[in-house]
Amino acid sequence: MKWVRYIATGAVFVLGTALFAADGEFRWPGLHKQDIEVRIIALAVTYPRSSFFANDEVFVAEQELAKDESRFIKLIYDFLPYQSPLSSYGLDYALVHRFHAVRDTTCDENLWQMRWLYEQKTPNASANSEWKYSAESPVSDLDRRQARLRCYRATSDDYEKAQRTPTNEIPY
Repeated sequence: MKWVRYIATGAVFVLGTALFAADGEFRWPGLHKQDIEVRIIALAVTYPRSSFFANDEVFVAEQELAKDESRFIKLIYDFLPYQSPLSSYGLDYALVHRFHAVRDTTCDENLWQMRWLYEQKTPNASANSEWKYSAESPVSDLDRRQARLRCYRATSDDYEKAQRTPTNEIPY
């Protein structure tokens, strides 16, 4: 009986110290926020607003990579009930939005998949009624595009913080 007690105590000690040692070495890939600049092309999906939970809007945007280089992305904008949605700032292609956004590979999809999912959720919607395009957008119809869009997630707080960060740009 004494030996069982010693073995049990030793096992608990070894397991207990191993858990603390493993916890110190545990490396979880953290979320890395990037600064991105985008022009909104279309509001793809807007869900009914909730007064209790977080809300989100899904946009198709053009991310500026260099002076003459850009790509389309999917932007998911999360906001709380007391915050303004991004669409309330207006859908204007000329306006460049700056975000601190997180790259989310789990929601990458192409435009056809986005449209198909929306049509499955709202079967009575017409083919062009769900896309709300920005004013003066050079892209007026996204149906012919098949490229897989990178997905970024941003919150209202990330948007406001990015707007307030100092830049080296000359305002005039």
